[in-house]
Amino acid sequence: MVALSLLVAPAGSTYQWSFAILAPLLWAAYFLRERLALYPPHYAMFAAALLLHNLGAFGFYRRRFVGFEFDLFVHFYFGVVAGCVFYRAFERFYDLNGAKLWLAVALFTLGVGALHEVIEWSTTLIMGPQRGMLKLDADDPFDTQKDLFNNLAGALLACAAYFASRLALRRTRLGKSVLVQT
Repeated sequence: MVALSLLVAPAGSTYQWSFAILAPLLWAAYFLRERLALYPPHYAMFAAALLLHNLGAFGFYRRRFVGFEFDLFVHFYFGVVAGCVFYRAFERFYDLNGAKLWLAVALFTLGVGALHEVIEWSTTLIMGPQRGMLKLDADDPFDTQKDLFNNLAGALLACAAYFASRLALRRTRLGKSVLVQT
């Protein structure tokens, strides 16, 4: 991450010093891993999400992949990661399940996404449209709404994946107990 920021990002790029924010976030997640009930794969997914975001140093945010803006993939993936982390933490520490669990995951993911969007917007106010994180485009005035929607879609996919895996695990255990009884 530091190499991407210092060696690859062009001088004056918003990514030149991004490691100064992203590296402490990665370490904070590491030190809080027990309090968040963070699985090692979830931590790896979080690290990958930060690296994915930092690919902006290569100008990826101005490119499309498979017909979609790079920004869509980043926010969707961040939503998946947040969804996995929040699902496990809320299930474990607050004993949430069902619709309450899905709602909590959705709301907290949207909250974190909204915080990111406010930071993105404030950097543009402070540093100007050329250097700020929010790239204003008259042809696309709904950037923030699209980002939050993709965060939500990713979080809901994570909930669905967790739910499906738990359901499959229950069925497997039930199948084994039926075999033992017969």
